[in-house]
Amino acid sequence: MKRAVPLFALLLTAQGQAWAADVAAGKVVFDAVCAYCHRTDYEDKFGPGLGGIKDRVSDEWLNAFLQDPEAMVKTDEHAKALREANSWGITMPKIPEMQKPDARANVIAYIKTLE
Repeated sequence: MKRAVPLFALLLTAQGQAWAADVAAGKVVFDAVCAYCHRTDYEDKFGPGLGGIKDRVSDEWLNAFLQDPEAMVKTDEHAKALREANSWGITMPKIPEMQKPDARANVIAYIKTLE
């Protein structure tokens, strides 16, 4: 059973500013930018399935990874393991939309609702 998630469910701090994350806005960005490569369940597509992501990584990790995945693969063991497990041999690119702290916060709020 899915539990209700308040519209402003998450607060992230990035570059000294705080945003109340908007789950609905995060879904819009996810559908437009992320859904081509990621599923909302546990099945992999081009990238890993994002179901249950809240139980696998922290908000801080997600924020850093979404901002610069290639840099994370160079410095973070979990990001390296994701890259090595990718059957397509790809690393998520640095996505222009994810350079906006509020967009990242909204996407994180949305993907954390995925069961």
